[in-house]
Parts: sequence; C-alpha cells; structure tokens
Amino acid sequence: MMLNIHERRLDDTLIFDMTGRFEFQSSTPFIGALDRITETHCTHLILNLQGVSFIDSTALGLLHYAHQKLSAMGGQVSIVNPNPHAQKILELANLPSIISIHTLEEQALLVG
Repeated sequence: MMLNIHERRLDDTLIFDMTGRFEFQSSTPFIGALDRITETHCTHLILNLQGVSFIDSTALGLLHYAHQKLSAMGGQVSIVNPNPHAQKILELANLPSIISIHTLEEQALLVG
C-alpha cells in the first residue's frame, strides 16, 4: 500500500497523518509534503505513524531529512503513535535521540 499523507494544521503545527508503507517509493510524496512546511511557516511537524505498516531505511533517511529541515528553520519534528514494529526500527536507528516519540498527539503538541 502506497504512503498516504493527510495534512492538518493547528496553529504553528503541521500534522501529517500517514498511512501505508513508508519506503523508497514514498520519497517524492513525503518530500513534497515537507516542502509545504516552508509555505505554511509552521515550526513544529508531527508525524502520526499510527497507520504506517512498514518503515525501511529510506524512511529513516527521510525522517532525518525532516529533522534537519525543521531544525534549520528553528523548528522541530515529533513522531506520534508508531506501531511496535516501527517503534523498534526507529529505536534501532537511534532516531529517538533526535526526534521525540510520543504515544499521544496531545503530548507532542505540548513539546511544540
């Protein structure tokens, strides 16, 4: 299943509700969605991974790219509700050291 990204905005936070497989083929839609952050002037990006069934190494690189892009703008990225498989992949890649991971969107909103 291809990655789908539904965007929502709450004040200065952009939320991507993501479903499907977050993999190499997801690069173009994900980078396109990231480019809209500049247009919206949001400083916090929340990636809701609840509906993401699979994450590969390309997705890890894209998450790091999102972190770099937001950091350069003085913002930050948070991840919300990854499934257990995705959580394990994120931890093995040491992503929690640069991107905060939360179980609830409300927790992530408090960080921003």
